[in-house]
Amino acid sequence: MATDPNDTGQLRMDVGRRLLQSRIAIGLNQTDFANGAGLSQPQYSPFETGARLLSVQAAIKISRTYNLSLDWLYEGDPSSLAVKIFQAIRENDISFKGSSDL
Repeated sequence: MATDPNDTGQLRMDVGRRLLQSRIAIGLNQTDFANGAGLSQPQYSPFETGARLLSVQAAIKISRTYNLSLDWLYEGDPSSLAVKIFQAIRENDISFKGSSDL
């Protein structure tokens, strides 16, 4: 299993970065991404910033809505990502730029 080479070992921050990467690759702002998964923006924002660890309940909602595997969200394994999302993350160099927002 391949893991995200940009992981810092701080799970909250690593999961938050992957949420950000995925959201930007999908092309949504925080509010639309959160609402699409049945969350409010205030509920979602602390997960993306790493202030709170992504709850299992929220992760399942996000996973089902956007086809993002739990392996990707929690462990950084991109093998199950849709090709379009994976390519967008790589093409936009989101892994290395940090936290740009739409």
